[in-house]
Amino acid sequence: MMNLLQITMTSATGGYLTPRLHIPFEVWSQGGAKLNNVSEKVRVVAILSSALEDLQSNSAEYFGAGNVSSGMAMGIGSVGRKEAEAWVAKLEDFSAVCDGIEANFSKKLGIGEGLLPKKNALTGLAKRIDKFTNGKNLDSPTAYVQGLKSLFQHAQLLDEHTQAVLTLSPAYVAFPADVRVASEHRLRRFSEFFSTVVLSFVIRDLSQLLDKYVKKCEKWLEE
Repeated sequence: MMNLLQITMTSATGGYLTPRLHIPFEVWSQGGAKLNNVSEKVRVVAILSSALEDLQSNSAEYFGAGNVSSGMAMGIGSVGRKEAEAWVAKLEDFSAVCDGIEANFSKKLGIGEGLLPKKNALTGLAKRIDKFTNGKNLDSPTAYVQGLKSLFQHAQLLDEHTQAVLTLSPAYVAFPADVRVASEHRLRRFSEFFSTVVLSFVIRDLSQLLDKYVKKCEKWLEE
C-alpha cells in the first residue's frame, strides 16, 4: 500500500490504489486543503524517516549493499550469531521509536491512546523531535506530502527484510533459529505499526483530499 501511495505522489499521472480507484497526482498538490494536526504528522513522518535511514545504514553494514530479499546483498556469508544479534538490537531500537510515537502522538494522530514505552525510548524520541522542530515550518501540507514520499521510500527496507526472513532468503539463512524468530517478530510488529498508525492517518487525510478534489472538479464542470 505504501508503495502504491508513493506512486500517486510521484507520478505525473498519479496511480491506482485499487484496480478501480485512481488517485490523480493533483490530489496531493492542491492548495487550500485543511488537514488536522499537520505539524504533528510532519514530525512523526520525519522521525520515522530518520530512524529508517539509520536502519538502512545498519542493514548495509551487516548484510551489505543490495536488496536482501532478492539475495543481491553482498557479504551475506559473514553473518553469524554476533552480527545477527546486533541486527536484532537495531530492530529493537527502531521498535522503541515506534513505541514512542504511539505514546506521544496517538491522540493527535487520532489513533487512540498508546501504551507508555520505556523511559529510554521517550528520551531517544525527544532528541529526534528536537532535531526536526528547530526553526522549521512544520504546519505545511507541502512538507507533509514531501515527508510521506521520503518515508514510503525508506519503508521499502522493511518490506525487503520481511520478505527475506519469511522466505528464508540467503540473508537470513545463516541466522541462528532463535535470532531469526526474533527478527521476524520485530518485522511483523513494524508491519502492524505502519498499518494501524501511519496508514491510518494517511488514508484518512487522502479521503479528505479526494473529497475536496472532487468538489473542485464539479465546480469546473459547472462553469
